[in-house]
Amino acid sequence: MKQQRTMKRLLTRAGMLVTAAGLLTLPLATTALAGKEGVFLSDSVYFSLDKVTLSAGADDSSLRFSLDLNNSSTDTVDFNQYGVKVIDSQGVSYTAKLTEKTVARVKPNETGSFKFSSKIPTNLDPSQLKVDIFKWDYNTMQDIGALSVEKAVGDGQAVLQQAVLNLQELDTTLPDDALVTAALGNSYKVYKDGVWIIYTDLVLENLGSTTLKLPDGLEYNLQDNKGLTYGAQFADGTGVSLLPQQPVKVTMQAAVPATLDMSRLTLLFSPKGQVKTTVLGSLNLTSSFVSGKIGDSVNYPKTDADGLAIATSWAAASKQSDGLHLQANVTLTNKSDEIVTLPDLSASFQALRGGVAVTSSDNAVRTAYLSPNESTTFRFSGVLPAGLNTDALQLVVLEKPASGTTQQGTGQTSSDSGSGGAAASSNKAALPVMVTALAGAGSGGEVSSYTAAQAYTIGEPFPLSGTDRIDSNLDLSLVELGMSENSDFGYKTVVAKYKLTNKGTSTVTLPDFQTDLTSPGGYTYSGARQSSVAKDIAPNTSYVLSYSYMLPDTEKGDQLALNLYDANRLAMGSYKTAVQPIPAEGEMSLYPFLITLNDASFSATYNRDQSYAYRMRMDLDLKRQEQVITDANFSQLLFEVVDSKGRLLSSKAFAFTGLDKIMSGIQFVDFGNIKSEQLNDDVSINMYEVVATPNGDAKRLLRTIEP
Repeated sequence: MKQQRTMKRLLTRAGMLVTAAGLLTLPLATTALAGKEGVFLSDSVYFSLDKVTLSAGADDSSLRFSLDLNNSSTDTVDFNQYGVKVIDSQGVSYTAKLTEKTVARVKPNETGSFKFSSKIPTNLDPSQLKVDIFKWDYNTMQDIGALSVEKAVGDGQAVLQQAVLNLQELDTTLPDDALVTAALGNSYKVYKDGVWIIYTDLVLENLGSTTLKLPDGLEYNLQDNKGLTYGAQFADGTGVSLLPQQPVKVTMQAAVPATLDMSRLTLLFSPKGQVKTTVLGSLNLTSSFVSGKIGDSVNYPKTDADGLAIATSWAAASKQSDGLHLQANVTLTNKSDEIVTLPDLSASFQALRGGVAVTSSDNAVRTAYLSPNESTTFRFSGVLPAGLNTDALQLVVLEKPASGTTQQGTGQTSSDSGSGGAAASSNKAALPVMVTALAGAGSGGEVSSYTAAQAYTIGEPFPLSGTDRIDSNLDLSLVELGMSENSDFGYKTVVAKYKLTNKGTSTVTLPDFQTDLTSPGGYTYSGARQSSVAKDIAPNTSYVLSYSYMLPDTEKGDQLALNLYDANRLAMGSYKTAVQPIPAEGEMSLYPFLITLNDASFSATYNRDQSYAYRMRMDLDLKRQEQVITDANFSQLLFEVVDSKGRLLSSKAFAFTGLDKIMSGIQFVDFGNIKSEQLNDDVSINMYEVVATPNGDAKRLLRTIEP
């Protein structure tokens, strides 16, 4: 510590209302009563410290304290007779200034409280500081005693990261006690609208006795380690009224370069246009930047949300054909004993390198409040370029300001504050409340969606990640997944059937959702929806629709992830599945039907037009598994006659509805237009389920009937 500080910080008489008073005889200082340290002037008059706060800024710290003059004597004591300074453990002195005018005379049986503030170096902590009291003897000082700052601060109190702003230095019309503290909250770096923006939360507190506003002449800037400055402004809280002793949260924002070094970033408070010459206060932002890990739970950063915890409880990433698919669950938990208002959250997935971000929202219907020990989960998803690595990705959770809410510190609601108040509130931009690093999302960075998929049992309703994307009265489930090989074309076909059940009391529009299958190796196979579907689902009914997928001939289908998306390609869930084997005999499932082929035979016949035909006689049982609506859009049952070389000779299709529908019992199927040279005894009949899709008919082989 440089000893020159002693001379630089001149000690001056405290600026008070001065009144004449008789002097008391001053004995040597002693230690105080009842565990509280004191400097005694007599047995009945002593000084003590109260309300001690050490605030650390970027360049200076501010020590604020109240020096109490306790007078239990029969005479009035005049505080003008005494002076105060702060000294450190090396004996260096720092000026202590009164922060408000008050009556200097302390009457018998009263306590006078005098508020002081002192600027000290940032490297000093309470254990190194004392408040020294002396008596003025003309122009000399006679030391009386010193009070320990550490003892007065109390155990467990940390040094506050805040700047102390004397607003009278900007506006001399303000009162002497126009002091405002700016306590440092969290800072966030967010990519928005093509620009990197730093947001910093501050808690402002008016230490004075009258309502204040921050003067227009006060300027805010961020300064980096090279001395470059970036103008900052209020993102929330501009023009807010500061009531005495009432903390108010505000948020600052500043656009910065993508390459900004945040290791030594400072927020400066200066007179307008004088940032290079005059600093009224400063805060080092380096330690305020927050980026938690998946699973970390932290307190919600809001002054009126005590007891509310927030966490990114789960996240997954999967590379697919159209990009890197990201999903994250954000859970809010009320750990308090009181009901907490639920914030309106949205999110953004952002890449730290490359300047890219995608927003996401979860508009699921929720109650406006959380009861004690209650939790709710927001689900967010987005698609970023496939070349990105999750080690450089973050989830930014933002809060949307509520329309018509009380403006902090003003004492009136936005609807009462003028014709444009409510509109202004509702148009406020969402502000960050949490940043989570997505490194390791799923298991080990960008994993396949099969690895990230959750276990699933066919027939169960999907636990979808966002009830706004599928009507809350609808249950969606996978009821059948079958695969067959198309040897002529060298690929396999998977047909998936989905059941939608309307649990409500009114008709619901059939949702438009997308789906694909992915393998453990990360290969993605897009689903094609059946060509025609119903528009609505009546209440208390179920409807089945089909999707088909083309897979390579090498795919076994025993390990697949089924991925569901809404119409905007936002993920709703990922589920582990496997194709269901088709039994060689017994019942065959064509949900919602079960077919049992009891017997089948066929023979050749000669027609009068000199053509030949095959006739199949079959005995089958057809029954419904469930009462599910099937209409003309439902799949068909197709029979194909093929020769020993696999060549198609003839075919016949049957619907499950209408006049020519397939039925239980004995029935005959005629296959015409057989040429004489095609007639032989070495033929077989393949039995398929067929789904019409925009890409053509998708066939699933059910059974091969041999002669």
